[in-house]
Amino acid sequence: MTDRLSDNFFEVLGEPKPERSFDLLDAYRFDLCYRQVGPGSVLDVGAYLGDFLKLAQKDKREIFGTEVNQDRVNLVNSILGSDVVRLNFRNGSLDQFESNTIDTVVCMETLEHVIDDRYAVSELCRVAKKRVVITVPFRENIPKVLCMHCDSYTPHHGHQHSYHAGSFSKMLPEGWQIVKEQDFAKRATRMVKKIIWKHPSSVSLLKISDMVTPGYGQWLLVTLEPID
Repeated sequence: MTDRLSDNFFEVLGEPKPERSFDLLDAYRFDLCYRQVGPGSVLDVGAYLGDFLKLAQKDKREIFGTEVNQDRVNLVNSILGSDVVRLNFRNGSLDQFESNTIDTVVCMETLEHVIDDRYAVSELCRVAKKRVVITVPFRENIPKVLCMHCDSYTPHHGHQHSYHAGSFSKMLPEGWQIVKEQDFAKRATRMVKKIIWKHPSSVSLLKISDMVTPGYGQWLLVTLEPID
């Protein structure tokens, strides 16, 4: 089995083709993540359509982003109105960034696509000065399909890993620690999302639902910091 994807794989992905528009559950997810961002500069690894970076842009932070092919880089830069997103993080590498240069590095729903996720986490921590914020699917059952080209089973949606409580404790580089681990967007919360209108208090309602209902969330939020 290969431990990396070819550059051609990333090129044929083309521009993002979102199946749905940004919705209330995304707003809830971004709110949880943004509350974990410390003062200073922000790097969004896997910027997609730039929605998270818009939050940091509104706060007049210094912002950076990555995407995996030039079409995606051009698209998100056009949305943000600035050339802040770079072609990077193919196979988990952040070689476009020097060590300890970004205050908070954020990586949402991206790490699960990287074959060597341990290396990818080490790269996120290498670039971050103060904090790394990660979200991934939680307790995901990854279906595999038989590829007619390579005659092997490959993961559906390109997800390479399933994450559980404690998964990241095994991937921490030396000198880093987990300061927060939380699963969120439980089934009841996702149902509540469908029946409430989007208004300023909607995200708070979803947060309360997550706190009082049992079960596991759809995503896992993990925050890392250097050990003092």
